[in-house]
Amino acid sequence: MMLLSMLLLLLMFVPLLATLAFMPYLTRNTVSFGVSVSEEQYESEPIRRLRRQYAVMSGAIYSLLLIACLISLWNKDENTQGVVFSVFVGLTIVISTALYLIFYSRMKQIRPTLPAASSAPGLLAVDTGFRRQKLALSGKWFLIHAVIIAASVALTLSHYAAIPDLVAMKFDLSGQVVSTAAKSYRIVLFPNVMQVIMTVLFWFVNWSIQHSKQQLQASDPERSLRQNAMFRRRWSVFTLASSLALILMFSFIQVNMIRPMDQNVLTLVSMAVPVFIVLFALVLSFTTGQGGSRIGRGSGVAGTRTAAVQDDRHWKLGAIYFNPQDPTIFVEKRTGIGWTMNFANPISWITLLGIFAVIAWSAWLAK
Repeated sequence: MMLLSMLLLLLMFVPLLATLAFMPYLTRNTVSFGVSVSEEQYESEPIRRLRRQYAVMSGAIYSLLLIACLISLWNKDENTQGVVFSVFVGLTIVISTALYLIFYSRMKQIRPTLPAASSAPGLLAVDTGFRRQKLALSGKWFLIHAVIIAASVALTLSHYAAIPDLVAMKFDLSGQVVSTAAKSYRIVLFPNVMQVIMTVLFWFVNWSIQHSKQQLQASDPERSLRQNAMFRRRWSVFTLASSLALILMFSFIQVNMIRPMDQNVLTLVSMAVPVFIVLFALVLSFTTGQGGSRIGRGSGVAGTRTAAVQDDRHWKLGAIYFNPQDPTIFVEKRTGIGWTMNFANPISWITLLGIFAVIAWSAWLAK
């Protein structure tokens, strides 16, 4: 079982680290490491070389880090595995942040030396009918989650007496139980609490996809509009599918409480769901790109390029959006795939505090 767990971990972490390493190739072609550039500058040799250097350097570091992590996990006890995972995740965050800041600084230094950008004016394209499109799946799709949660609660309560007095809470990578808790309604219904929290959070993400700020390229607004709409629809489908997979996983865990299954099966299912989510996100990232930039790439209208809109002053370190004059809450990331918040808007901070409060509360319930 340990070997199978390691293979599943590889299937999960390799795509995740590959996405981090090749992130400069997934952004829009008007941004390089958080810095605004023209489309001509984006394709220039200095910036191409910078992207290659980032991919090679980060890929090598992440590969060594992953190998060290897998070796450290092999045949270790659950406490050691937890420490190794924490160190691995922490180092990945620190290294990815450090690499980005290094290349952001290099990009700032390189930009003045780049070939002159187009003399055309910087234009901002806006489609006033953009919101009337179906940019995300209807929130009604999340009623499926509600039905599954209700069925899981009913099944658990009706079979409460059949649940063992000691409920397995944690397993190691070998599928062995390492932590149990005395049966109680709080313990057996905790998976349903997590299901409700995740459903609300994923519904909110889906809602933000529909309502986030539009970003169209003035050089070819019609194609950019189609790309951006497709980008949102694909990630909306991902949001629904991944949340549904997680909801079903927690229901599966509850069924295991009522009628314990082979631990190998439980471990396989519990790890297969994150693998599915990561692989799905990887495919979307490389086929879609940020804002749909990789959809139909290379089919733009020749001779219609415009200069980049210079809004770098609103992007702190090229990644944190802070614009008091913009009432928008959600905007596309400059680095990475997806959306971020306008941290000059107080609603953004209230939203973040609410999310952190829910996470802290769920962690307290898990004790």
